[in-house]
Amino acid sequence: MAWNRRAPDVIEAPAPLSMIRWLGAALLAVIIGIGLFVLVVSGRLPELSSFNPWMLAASPLLAWLLAFAVRSYTYGGALGHFQFLEEQADDAKTAWNQWAQRGFGVQASCVVLPEQVSAAVIVRGAPGEPRRPGEVCRIAELPAEGDGRVLAALQKLIAGVGPALNALPADRDLRVTVLSDLDIDGLEVFRTAWGKAWLMAMPGRLQIKPSFVSELSLQWLEDNLKAPGAAIELILVLQVNGAKAYSDGLAALLLCPDALAQEWELPVQGRLLRPMPLNVEQLEIEIPLFLDTQLAARSATGILADSANWQPSLGGILSMGEAQQAKFKVGQQWIQESLCGVPGPFSAWLLAALGLELSRHFQQPLVLLSQEPSQRWISTVAPGELA
Repeated sequence: MAWNRRAPDVIEAPAPLSMIRWLGAALLAVIIGIGLFVLVVSGRLPELSSFNPWMLAASPLLAWLLAFAVRSYTYGGALGHFQFLEEQADDAKTAWNQWAQRGFGVQASCVVLPEQVSAAVIVRGAPGEPRRPGEVCRIAELPAEGDGRVLAALQKLIAGVGPALNALPADRDLRVTVLSDLDIDGLEVFRTAWGKAWLMAMPGRLQIKPSFVSELSLQWLEDNLKAPGAAIELILVLQVNGAKAYSDGLAALLLCPDALAQEWELPVQGRLLRPMPLNVEQLEIEIPLFLDTQLAARSATGILADSANWQPSLGGILSMGEAQQAKFKVGQQWIQESLCGVPGPFSAWLLAALGLELSRHFQQPLVLLSQEPSQRWISTVAPGELA
């Protein structure tokens, strides 16, 4: 379900006063008044001879003045009401825009994908042969099997965000979440290796026990923006047990809600903005809503999707983006599946890490299209400091 943003009631501005008509009516009132004065003074209207001719002459103009005053008053009231509603609509739109621009500051991120796919490789336009539909790819740098596979994956992730971890203020809490598809034996290997790897990477920080989860929806971002904690979040993604079902992928994201990042003056490499649930059956409604609400998406030049299932929708999204003055460029649409094989259960997080890397390369926001088993999402990543 998309953001529940109700469009303001559309009302038309009140019709302005037609000064030409009113001046014409005033001139007619003056002429009628002069005519009455002449007729009464000349005695041609004896039935009006008892009235003051000057008052009779002024009565049409007085009637015009009364009508003009009433019309001006009603027009002023209608205009004031219209301006009030317009200001309310503008305030509501601004509030929604600010709400949608909320997100997480990214202190560091890294991603390791099969075929050595990275932002630099994608930008060069030579990421290798397109993957065949249904093809599963492995990270060649990882051992094919055994305990060494988990150890090598952990070492790559810690190395990717190690410098940023060491730069964190020592008095700030750090929470670690490990999102993995490891089996029971793999988790035991990871737990055993974690202590040594953490001590080597962070000798100055107390040992931290990670939380292990097998699924983590992007709804987690929304929930933590609504009720932010007081800790910096490290999310480690290990998708290495897909067998013939899906491809490998590793990612690490060091995140902090934007309000805390600003308060603590943390260095920020990028931004992961609030995601919006998306119904592909209602793209013609929800894409304009997204672009009109999360304004950073209008500045995006590219679109990155995780699955080939998005391919039929890209043309329509580009057209709707053009109608919303978005800066999408033809040729800057990429599908992760065509680069490194069938996406797995954690493709949304792998896509976010790759999107952040691409966004930093282009120094432009990037729109992300990702899917989970029960939900699709659209979001924006952007480089640089928090606004």
